[in-house]
Amino acid sequence: MNYINSFKTVTRPYRNAFRVLKHQGMDILKYIYRYVPKHRELFDPLKKYKDIHKGERCFIVATGPSLTIEDVNKLKGEICWTCNSGINLFSKTDWRPDYYAIADGTVFQRIKDHLDPNEFKASFYNHKDIEWFGNNVMPLPMWVSLVMDSSTRNAIPHCLRKKRMSLDISKKVFMGGNVTNVILQICFYMGFKEIYLLGCDCSYKGASFHSELTGYKNDDRLFENADYVGWSMIQDHMCAKKIADKLGIKIYNATRGGMLEVYPRVSIDDVINTDTQ
Repeated sequence: MNYINSFKTVTRPYRNAFRVLKHQGMDILKYIYRYVPKHRELFDPLKKYKDIHKGERCFIVATGPSLTIEDVNKLKGEICWTCNSGINLFSKTDWRPDYYAIADGTVFQRIKDHLDPNEFKASFYNHKDIEWFGNNVMPLPMWVSLVMDSSTRNAIPHCLRKKRMSLDISKKVFMGGNVTNVILQICFYMGFKEIYLLGCDCSYKGASFHSELTGYKNDDRLFENADYVGWSMIQDHMCAKKIADKLGIKIYNATRGGMLEVYPRVSIDDVINTDTQ
């Protein structure tokens, strides 16, 4: 009996991984390969964004602890993105981003009453997990991440956990570790040649996951394994850099601090000041 119990204990993560792949995996595949092609009218409007900003630069304002209102205000006049609770900045500044993205259904439920799509030229959301309607609100055909605990996740072969990015957002977009990964795929599609990250700390080990400017109630309860989430985000960025290098796109990290060392670091002051001289 002890041998049987030991065998069950050792193989439990693998059995759970098989169940996850069978049920969640099939659900994702059906969505991408059956649902999306049959509902092209939902996603064809995304094609109008192809190369709309060819050769230009943009700034992605994330919500990490390092983000300051002083840095955000320096971006007035630039093409900007924000995401998730980045909308909480609006009560503290007259800066407004051009684009907005949200991919996590749980986050959406917590902030949806404060979301106004009229604040942006366009907003992008995970169609599989979120229902959102409004002017220039664009659904994305999402290849979402599998939901599982860390032991089950580690039991899945690496080839099935390989990070990927899409170059055609009208067909599919890979979720990855967080919404910045989604925004980068849209930026590639839009034709940006320089992308600057701000407030992209990629760290969930401290007491605060978000900037004091963008935090919200229970934002510390989103992650069942903060270490894994941070690791997964770094892997996403490594994948993004490989794709960007092949496409001739430059990505720079203008975040003050944090754990993201995949891209060259730059000072936001130098970037803005050099451009105005």
